[in-house]
Amino acid sequence: MKPQDLPIRDIKPLLPIPDISIYLTIGLGIVLVLIVTAGVIFFRKWWFAHRRRDPRIGWLKKLDGIDYDKPKEAAYLMTRYGRLLAEDKRREEILAQLLPRLERYKYKKEVPPLDEETKRYMQLFIEMCHDAL
Repeated sequence: MKPQDLPIRDIKPLLPIPDISIYLTIGLGIVLVLIVTAGVIFFRKWWFAHRRRDPRIGWLKKLDGIDYDKPKEAAYLMTRYGRLLAEDKRREEILAQLLPRLERYKYKKEVPPLDEETKRYMQLFIEMCHDAL
């Protein structure tokens, strides 16, 4: 039998296939944005929890909070944190001039109030530390 003699069968038209690719793209985009946002939030929290903080800033805040009405406490705080903050030659010189002045306010039960020159030296040292940081 020749191909021309074969009976023609009924050919059905193509069925439409629903196209949902736009919905898949939008859905995947939203999921990707949510994942990236969550990742950024978690990374930011981790970063702020684990970053290294400069201890000099804390020491300088303690020096800023010195109560000059309590000379003994002020002398001890300035000696302790001053030694930690004196990192360059200029601050070391100011601290070297300040420490002998602070000696009379330490190691005694009763101490006189801070004199104005000692206060000025302390304030000068604190200002120099602010400028350096």
